[in-house]
Amino acid sequence: MRDRIWIAESSREAMGRVAGALFLIGAALTISGVLLPHSPDADVTGFWLLAAGTAPVGLLLVSYARLVPESAYRWVMLLGSLIVTLSLYLNGERRGGPSAGNQVLYVWIALYSGYFFSRAATAVQLCAIAVMYGGVLRIINPGPVLVTRWLITVGMVTAAAAIVHVLKRRNDQLLARLSTAARTDALTGLVNRQGFDERLEHALASDRRTGLQTALIIADVDHFKAINDLLGHAAGDAALRTVGQMALSVARNTDTVARMGGDEFAVILPGTDAEGAFAFAERVREAVIASNWGEPAPLTMSFGIAESTADGLHADVLTRSADRALYLAKELGRNQTVVAPGARESVRGATRQGPGPARVGATVAETRG
Repeated sequence: MRDRIWIAESSREAMGRVAGALFLIGAALTISGVLLPHSPDADVTGFWLLAAGTAPVGLLLVSYARLVPESAYRWVMLLGSLIVTLSLYLNGERRGGPSAGNQVLYVWIALYSGYFFSRAATAVQLCAIAVMYGGVLRIINPGPVLVTRWLITVGMVTAAAAIVHVLKRRNDQLLARLSTAARTDALTGLVNRQGFDERLEHALASDRRTGLQTALIIADVDHFKAINDLLGHAAGDAALRTVGQMALSVARNTDTVARMGGDEFAVILPGTDAEGAFAFAERVREAVIASNWGEPAPLTMSFGIAESTADGLHADVLTRSADRALYLAKELGRNQTVVAPGARESVRGATRQGPGPARVGATVAETRG
């Protein structure tokens, strides 16, 4: 969650700083055009006023980039197009002066829009440029080249925006795939430890805001080293994939099934108490036993459960509680589910061993005694 907020703020800051830089550069070019040799028909006073209005906008955008909402930049770019249009009008071409080629500055608006805006918002900016440029050409009245100039300029800015937009979207897709790959376990296709940590933090942050609970299950394959030693690593990999498939078959869309490393797995169950997590773990445990994964040795698992409202609203605390419950499940003989002490009131009969019935009334606290 914090990462997403940081990315959103960084994107908004980049939009503001780039927009501000464009306005400042535009102001600097306007001043340079006045100070350097220019058309005698140019409206110098108008250009000074244009620079005086453009520079403060650029400074404000650079200084307060994070405070401006993203939607406001669509209006900022429309303002930029209007300023370019005014510069064309002030150049004096309507009074017989030469063309200064200021229309090339529309490309800045097109590039910015193609990079930062959606396809629809970019199209709006391009339409605005087409209308504004067409209007100022009618006022300037460059003669028979009017249509040609309009087509060349509008075609140029449209192509620039389209190219940048396509490249930006392809880059975003590549980054998204890389981000997904960085959070995915290559063997099982499950979320890896990095992705698990991020999602658990997000779930617990939500619990702290809403008062709801999240259940955490930590599990591992019983005697996994023996499977590798006796049957080979290929069989061990097959066992891990089987466990992952069984857990995914039980999970909801909102749940997160992760491989933590080695033979250890974890499941985050938002909006679920210890009782719901116990039922989930038992379904997975029984499914793994019944999976007939193709090896002579039975495949079994042990599970430890913790609940955020009972065992801790911080990731490290909740994980330690679930780990302790898992350790106890192993001490009791493996192939069973144990609920952490903090959530023992949520589940009576919290320890279940093997495929047989639950030990009625056997809580973690009683077992430890």
